Amino acid sequence: MLSKVLRLFTKDKKIESTEVDQSLSLTTKELPQILDKTGIGLIVLDSNDCITQINSVASLDLNIPKDYEGSKLVEVFNNGEIISLIKSAKVDTSAEEEIFGVEPGNKSFLVNATFDSDSSETTLVFIDITRIKKLENIRKDFIANLSHELRTPVAVIRANSESLVDGALDDKEIAQKFSNAILKNSEKLSYLLEDILNLSTIESGEYNLELAENGVSDIFKTSINSVLTNNPDVEIINNISSDIKVICDIKALSQVIDNIVENAVKYGITEGSNEIIINMKDQGSKVRFEIEDHGQGIPADQRERVFERFFRIQNNNTSLKEGTGLGLSIVKNLVNLMGGSAGNEKAYPEGTIFWFTLNKKN
Repeated sequence: MLSKVLRLFTKDKKIESTEVDQSLSLTTKELPQILDKTGIGLIVLDSNDCITQINSVASLDLNIPKDYEGSKLVEVFNNGEIISLIKSAKVDTSAEEEIFGVEPGNKSFLVNATFDSDSSETTLVFIDITRIKKLENIRKDFIANLSHELRTPVAVIRANSESLVDGALDDKEIAQKFSNAILKNSEKLSYLLEDILNLSTIESGEYNLELAENGVSDIFKTSINSVLTNNPDVEIINNISSDIKVICDIKALSQVIDNIVENAVKYGITEGSNEIIINMKDQGSKVRFEIEDHGQGIPADQRERVFERFFRIQNNNTSLKEGTGLGLSIVKNLVNLMGGSAGNEKAYPEGTIFWFTLNKKN
C-alpha cells in the first residue's frame, strides 16, 4: 500500500529509489521516522478513521499532538477537504488533492489518501507545498505586472509610429512630437528591461560580488553629485564620515545608494521641502546608513511592500511619477547579498527614512 504513495511523493524530493525500497522494508515503527527526515507527513487511520500512527512532521504541521493517537481524526483536525479526500479514497482506493490555508501558519499541502481494503486502513501522506505555491504566485504576479508595465509604452510607440506612417511625417511639428513620444517610451522600455535583467541576475545568484573593506564616503559623494546634476533644485545634506569603512562591493553599493537617493528625490521632494538628509550610525559590528526625506511618507500597511517588484504606493502623488517599480527590490537584494539588511520607517514630523546596514571588518 505504501509503495505507490512513497514513490509518488519522493520523486521531487531528491530521494534515491533505493532509499524508498529500504523504507518499504522497514517496520511500521521505523517508517514514520524515515518520513520525518524527508519532510513528509504521515497519518494512518483505522477502519473507524481513528489515528493509529502520526509522525512528527504531520504532528507539527497540522498541530495534532502525538498523544491524540486513538482519537478520531475529525475530532482533532476538522478539515472538510481532508474528510472528503478520505471518503473519495475509500471509494476509488486512492485520491489526491491540494489543500490550502491549513493552520497553523496558513500552510498548503499536497495530500494523498490511500485506502487498503484488506486492513481497512487509510494512509494520508502530506507534502508541504507552501513555498512552491508562494513562488508560483510570485511568478504569476511578476508576469501580470510586467505585462501591465509593458503595455503602455508599447501602445504609445505603436500608435505614434502608425500616425507617422499614415502621413504625419509631412507635418514637421507633429512629426517631431510623435518622434519624441516614441523616443521617450523606448527609453522607458530600455530602463525596464535593464532593471529586469539586473534583478534576474541578482536573484539567480549570478551577480558577482567582490566583497572587501571599502571606504564609502566617496561612493556617496559620486551618487549625490549624479542625482544633483539632474535635480539642481534639490538640497542633499551629506553627513557620511570620511573615514568610515564597511564590507561591500563598490559597484553594488553605488547602485544601492543611487536607487535610494533617486527614490527619495522622486517621491520625497514636495513644495514644502526640497531637502534630503543622509546620515550614518556606527553600531559597533555594523554601520546603519539613512536617507531621510520629508515628503508625504508611506502608509504603515505598505512599508514592507515597497520592496516588492513593481509595487507602487497608492496615492495621487506616486501615480504621476514614472519608474520601473524595481529600484527598491534591487536595493534589498543587493544589500542582502552584501550581508546587510534594508528597511524603512516614518520620519518626523513627516516623510520617510530608508535605511540599510552593512558589516564592518571584524
